[in-house]
Amino acid sequence: MVSPFQNSIFHFILSRKDKFVSSPIAIMGGVSGSRFHGNEKIEELPIVIFDFETTGLDTRSSRIIEIGAIKYQNKKEIARFSHLINPGIPLSPEITRITGIEDHMLEGKPDFQTILPEFHDFLRGCVGLAHNAEFDIGMLFHESNRLGISCDYTIFCTLKMARALVKIERRNLDALAQHFGLTFESRHRSIGDILVTAGVFWRMLEENPALKTISDLSPYREEMPGK
Repeated sequence: MVSPFQNSIFHFILSRKDKFVSSPIAIMGGVSGSRFHGNEKIEELPIVIFDFETTGLDTRSSRIIEIGAIKYQNKKEIARFSHLINPGIPLSPEITRITGIEDHMLEGKPDFQTILPEFHDFLRGCVGLAHNAEFDIGMLFHESNRLGISCDYTIFCTLKMARALVKIERRNLDALAQHFGLTFESRHRSIGDILVTAGVFWRMLEENPALKTISDLSPYREEMPGK
């Protein structure tokens, strides 16, 4: 199925010929989002937990090299989205050390303008969730903005939740996994981190049964940049 964003491509502005990218870069128009505001029950809503691996930590200049997302309904996985992405630039040795992703693994992979419409289609109509969501939605915002796409979603942050609800010294994903007895399928790869984030989220909900609706989660919302 052709995405609405793929239909909205209106101008090719640049062609790049290097070992990473040989396809044109397109400007896309459009708006994507889904907002939830009040008494919707968490267990009844589709929740997309997502995670990006990137070329660096600056959300304005870094590029996404892996995007993963799992869609849940009432704690059960109903769909999965996972892609390596060609950023058009070489990776630093530090990023390869952390993620295990090497330049040769990205050669021939789609660029972000190809994957972005599919990811927006996957996320649209769902509640979003990420660990340290400020970084991930910053990446999503700026990558989308480069292609002329405005986006606005309801996104919650498990790091914010853990800081408020979990009484341990550190609340990074490794510490939370150890606290809740969870193990990583793979660390610093999108799907592996998502599976642990999901486990942390379900455990925090179980230990705090008063959290039943979107309104109850409002203290842990992470707004898109500029909101």
